[in-house]
Order: sequence, then C-alpha cells, then structure tokens
Amino acid sequence: MIKKVKTLARSGLMASFLCVAAATSALSQQAINSIEVLVNDHPLSSYDINQRLRLVIAVSGGVKSEQEFLKVREQVIRSMVDEQLQLQEASTVDLKVPQAQLDDFFARRAQGLGQTPEQLEQALASIGSSKQSMQKQMEAEIAWSQLVEGRLGAFVSVSEEEVQARIQKIFDNRGKFEYRLAEIVLDVNSPEQEASVKANAEQLVERIKAGASFPDVAQQLSSSPTAAVGGDLGWLTVDSLDEKYAKFAENIPVGDVSAPIRTAGGFAILALRDRRRILVADPLDTQVALRQVFLTADAVEDTVRAAKFEAATKDMHKTPVQCEALPQVVEEADANGPLDIGVLRFRDLQGPIRTAVESLDINEASELLKMEDGWRVLVVCDKQEPQVQEPNFDIVHNQIEQQRLAMMGRRYLRDLRRDAIVDYR
Repeated sequence: MIKKVKTLARSGLMASFLCVAAATSALSQQAINSIEVLVNDHPLSSYDINQRLRLVIAVSGGVKSEQEFLKVREQVIRSMVDEQLQLQEASTVDLKVPQAQLDDFFARRAQGLGQTPEQLEQALASIGSSKQSMQKQMEAEIAWSQLVEGRLGAFVSVSEEEVQARIQKIFDNRGKFEYRLAEIVLDVNSPEQEASVKANAEQLVERIKAGASFPDVAQQLSSSPTAAVGGDLGWLTVDSLDEKYAKFAENIPVGDVSAPIRTAGGFAILALRDRRRILVADPLDTQVALRQVFLTADAVEDTVRAAKFEAATKDMHKTPVQCEALPQVVEEADANGPLDIGVLRFRDLQGPIRTAVESLDINEASELLKMEDGWRVLVVCDKQEPQVQEPNFDIVHNQIEQQRLAMMGRRYLRDLRRDAIVDYR
C-alpha cells in the first residue's frame, strides 16, 4: 500500500482525485466538517468520510471520473455505517478496545508493509488520510470480532461426528485439487442499491486487474469477516464451495480475479490465490531459507554505486556461496538492503523470485535480478522437501466452528442494519 501511496503522490493521481472531489457539487457545498450521516443519532462527518475515502482510493488505484468517485464514496459510507453499528453494539456491553492494542495492530500493519509506524503515519498524511482514520477501522474490526465471539460463541456447536466426517471427506478427496480463495463482499441492503453496488464491484475488478492490491481493497471495503485478513478464505475443496464459486475456481488460472458474482446478500469478487492437490506432497511446498545481497531502487539510481554492485554480484551464480560469508559480499557490493529474507515456501514467493530459486540447491545463488524495488542476488541457505500434512482434528474442528460463527456474525449485522435509524443528510 505504501508503494501505491508514494506513486500516487509522485504521479499526480492524488491531485486528479482532489479535482474530482472539488468538481462534485454536493461536496463543494458542504462545510469542511459537516455531518453527512446520522447512525442511530451518532454522526459521521464529511471530514471522517473523506479521510477514509482518500485511503480507499489510494489502495485501489485512483479514480478516473466523477461518477466513479461518487460510487466509491457511496461504498465507503456504507462500510463506515456498518462500523458505527458494530461499535455501538459493542458499547452496549462496555466492550472497548484499548489504545495500546490499536497501536500494536497499527505497528503490525506497518511492519507487514515493510515500514515503521512513523513511516506509515507519514504516508497516510501525504494522501490526506490519517493514522486515526485507519485505527478507527481497526477498532471496529477488533470490537466486532470480540463481540461476536463472546455473545454467539457459546451457541456454536460442532460434534465429533461432524469433524470426523469432514476429515473423512478430505481423505476421500486425496489427489484432487483444493483451492485457496480470497473474497471481497459488497452487500446489497435494498433493491435500490443493486445497480450501484454492481457497478462499484465491476470498477473494483478493473482496478485490481490494473494492479491494485486485492488484500488492501478487501480490508478497506469488504463487508465479510474475512476483510481483517485481506479476504482470505483459506484452502477449500470444490464440494465445500457454492456452485458459482466452484465454477470460478476450477476454470481460471492462479492469480486471476472473477467478475462480480451475485450472491444471496449482494456481490462477491473472488481471487484464486493458489491451487494444490489434497494429501499429496507438492513441490511448491518446499521450504527454503533465503538470504540476499540487495541494492534498493533509490541506490540503483546512483550509476557509480549500481556499477559497483553489479560487478561484485554478477558472477555469484557460477560458484558455490557460503551463507556465513554473505556479510562480506554485502560490504564489497556496497549493498544497502536487508540481508535475511527468512524461511518461505516456493508457493509464497513472487513469480520472478520463485523462478529464480526453484532450481537452486543449498549454497547456490541466483543470477542478478533487476526488479522494480531494486537489484538482488538470492542465496539458498537451507532447503526442506515438502511433507504431506494429515488433517488434524483440532484444526478441522476450529475451521468448522469459525465458519459457523462468521455466518452468525453476518446475520447479527444484518439484524442491526434492519433495526437501525440511518439518516443521510
């Protein structure tokens, strides 16, 4: 997301976005911090909405027209209304999320983006959003999760027979494919919203195919409980999927995104993140401990430094490399990026990186990779062949329990929407 934010700032797309906003007559007539929506008498101000809107537009790749801007804004308001309902319901049982917990979540979000909390806060400010706006969304996610778990968890019952039946089904499907899917769910709460929500879903698909991050968009706009984990649905078999979902999973390549799928409650956008065979060792599950000699993109712009780096690293792939000697190589190459990448599976690696290391053995280095974020040589320091993981009773039990709890949570929120008094100014 940070990379997108910086790109927006440099390219002027954010300026274009502001021009769109300024050209919208409804917005231009508003006071800077006017009340736009009352959710059970609790106000949502134009300031709060526009801060969130700038964040959503940044992570989804910008807007191209005033009409597109207004549809995104409408979806943002729907999401923020849901958050208010969740926070209000949490307050009925005095459930509050401590600021320390929010700060910890913010720090982890920053770390996941390769940033410090201060850098993430600055990046948000650069697009007209804020740490407070992101934390308000986090607060609703955390509070709702705790509320649903506490209030409905005791009503979720999973029998031993159900778990054993699920495990048996896994064994029956040995060798067949299972799919790792992610979702973005946009609710349709009334017939009048049908066309608008569908159009917004279609625009989101276009943005994601143009390079917007699916997990970031899911975190910002999806109404599903999976939004907190970027829409990740985990590994699923065809017979556990809705027919429309199954058709998508079986017929598209890994990495593709579906057109909007009409569901009982609205529209869903699906992404196929991965595919594997059940209870069969998959080469993509091979684990490798990786280190790198890395020169960041900013440093590559220094032609003298780039030439020094290339001279020091271009032949590393021709001879064995001792991982413990890499700090010396880093010094000789004047590299300035992180050395350790960690232990990862092939399937978790980006395409060019996966291609570069799949054929490497321990203490072998890749050729020099010139990538968008910088130049790097990758070295395999350890390698573990994949092992077949038998289904675990406790894990399967928890999966079934969480699926049912998520369904009950969706019904809970739907009831809150039905009973709420929402006044759009």
